[in-house]
Amino acid sequence: MTTSSQPVRVIQWCTGKIGQIAIRHFAANPAFELVGVYTTSADKNGVDAGALAGIGPLGVTATTDREALLALDADCVNYLPLKVDIDELEELLRSGKNVVTAVGLTFPPPDDERTARLQAACEAGGTTLHGGGIHPGFVGDIFPLVASRLLSRIDQLVVTEVCDFSDHPGAKMIFDLFGFGLTPDEARKHAVAIMGEVDAPYAESMALLATALGLNVERYSHELTMAVSDRDLTIAAGVIRAGTVAGMRRRWEAIVDGRPALVFLSNWKMADDLTPDICDGTNRYILEFFGEPATKITLEHLEPSATGDPGYPGRIWTGMSAVNLIHDVVAAPPGVRTHLDLPLGRPRGLFHKGETWRPSA
Repeated sequence: MTTSSQPVRVIQWCTGKIGQIAIRHFAANPAFELVGVYTTSADKNGVDAGALAGIGPLGVTATTDREALLALDADCVNYLPLKVDIDELEELLRSGKNVVTAVGLTFPPPDDERTARLQAACEAGGTTLHGGGIHPGFVGDIFPLVASRLLSRIDQLVVTEVCDFSDHPGAKMIFDLFGFGLTPDEARKHAVAIMGEVDAPYAESMALLATALGLNVERYSHELTMAVSDRDLTIAAGVIRAGTVAGMRRRWEAIVDGRPALVFLSNWKMADDLTPDICDGTNRYILEFFGEPATKITLEHLEPSATGDPGYPGRIWTGMSAVNLIHDVVAAPPGVRTHLDLPLGRPRGLFHKGETWRPSA
């Protein structure tokens, strides 16, 4: 196990866009040492992690050999597949590696069979698991919980997310997982199986916040609205034809005393001026506390994205929300640990020399 004077030895698990951001962070931040990289792609097997992340060579190559990484001496795995694989997580935890992830598990239900399996794996490996992310994982739970210290009374809290995915290159996520580009009827059929995976982390985040604020929730509700474009849209992941789904709005409510005390609004879009209108403008997160005093807090990037992709800052937020808790997770007692179990967080090594990363021409 690492000491406070040693860098934490990390394995990056999967090398998508957020995984690449994490690799660049581990390379630049002296509080970390990148010791392994897992990829599911044969094309990336044997490729230097720095090359995959768009920087100079790091001397650590990506591998498709899971067993080799399970046998590796490492303190923590930054787990970033497209979706959580419980069997895989169990193996990692039982191998003696702590795990952080930004793809769910922010507040796993204690009576859920998955939670029991992961808890047992933590106990067997003497390890800790923490799920984070920007939303779910930060904006919808720990951020409003801390901000609530400023208020005298809360009548309602509304958390609004605006995400423009038009420059996101992940076709599998955009089309296969989320269901963009389908007709509304197709998307609703698609949503029966797929949206459960999307909804669950938001529901966990809302439940964590309700628990932290001492709310007795009578029930949770969810509503999905789909929007279409009147023109073909060429996006980074492909083409969305006119009349197919180009925007989605989800609304979750936690009903307390017959009224929505907590509201999450997620607005995902490929363009403005959709039918019905989803939400115009740049990527941002908004907290609105209605009560005493009525208060609004907005989180958005201060400068234009360095990559030209308006979603890029949000992907940094997503990845770093988990990465910057790694030291606290490594130091925590074994088990599945949420924001309610961990300290507020003491990110290490952020004040270091460096330049804003930009993709090479």
